[in-house]
Amino acid sequence: MQNKSNKIIIILIAILIILTAIVIIISYNKNSVIQNPNSSEINEIIKDENIILIDVRTETEYNSGHIKNAINIPLNDIKNKIDYQKDKPLAVYCRTGKRSLEAAKTLAKMGYTKIYDLGGIENSKIELTKE
Repeated sequence: MQNKSNKIIIILIAILIILTAIVIIISYNKNSVIQNPNSSEINEIIKDENIILIDVRTETEYNSGHIKNAINIPLNDIKNKIDYQKDKPLAVYCRTGKRSLEAAKTLAKMGYTKIYDLGGIENSKIELTKE
């Protein structure tokens, strides 16, 4: 009889641990400082003058065409060249999305709390400029 009650206690503890893990994962995702907006949200972010738009591609890529009002800070320079208030909204993009994700993670580790990872512009319909 005691074996059966020990098994039940172990099963209940395991269920409690699993439920706790699920709650933690859900809360973490809701409170994530990195947001991945959809295409209509991206268009709004690009137009928002309060959001700093950062192109994390190389200078050569940036000069070949970038989103209007974006500043160029290549991924390798993010740690050294970003110095805004930590709650300032930042949006990062690159060619395919790989570097923008790395930049977003780096910014989060640096303490920034409002980060939009716009992903890659390679196949997007976003208008680019050389100005």
